[in-house]
Amino acid sequence: MNALTQCKSILTMIISLWLFFTFATTANAIEINDKEKKDKVLIIISSDQHGFWLPEVVEPYKLLEQTGFEIDIASPKGGQGIASGSTRLSGKDRSWFKQSSLRAKLEHSIELKQVISEQYRAIYFAGGAGPMFDLVENQEAQRVTREVYENGGIVSADCHGPAALINVKLSNGTRLILGRKLTAKANIEEGRWARNNYPFLLEDKIVSLGGIYTSATKGKEHVIVDGRLITGQNPASAVLMTKALILHLIPKEKHPEFKI
Repeated sequence: MNALTQCKSILTMIISLWLFFTFATTANAIEINDKEKKDKVLIIISSDQHGFWLPEVVEPYKLLEQTGFEIDIASPKGGQGIASGSTRLSGKDRSWFKQSSLRAKLEHSIELKQVISEQYRAIYFAGGAGPMFDLVENQEAQRVTREVYENGGIVSADCHGPAALINVKLSNGTRLILGRKLTAKANIEEGRWARNNYPFLLEDKIVSLGGIYTSATKGKEHVIVDGRLITGQNPASAVLMTKALILHLIPKEKHPEFKI
């Protein structure tokens, strides 16, 4: 009888320990997954030969990293894209970039089809000439945008980055930009090369597809926030757009000191 009681006690202890460790492991996994989603932002760049605009990656990446976010870089083809605009970086940003984690991430960007959108609270499409050629019709870019948005995340883009948004349709068939306020590279900011080589001018296309387009004076910063859609007009707007993104991602009581 005593032996049977002792066996029952030992069995009860073993079951209790198993339940404890199972719960602890599960709870830890949930915490890790929640933290991963909470802290991550995805920056998407072009893989096209015409390249992405490096300052529109460096400035947002730097600001997001300083605010505590983890950032991944993705592109249609994965790997290293063609960066343009490096001479437009300030001396301070150039020095920061040389020693930053961003350099390696740009050399080994994630292929878009490998992106698990549930991991990210926001996505950001950087500009440059490239997005006008390889992101307008890219199905994977549209998938990730739709999934992030429908999961309650924020969709953002700057300059020619909004080219990736114009053909995104939500699960109910509605075009993402339909009836929404947004901005992008203005017609007045497009030069002869753009007018001769781009398949369309972004301002015209947004209007034709039902978006409510606004812009500021040529070369001036201009950011539009329409719910969880945040867009910037030009390279000058990249920092302001990123600040708007951060202020929407972080609870008000923890907002950084900057304002927009």
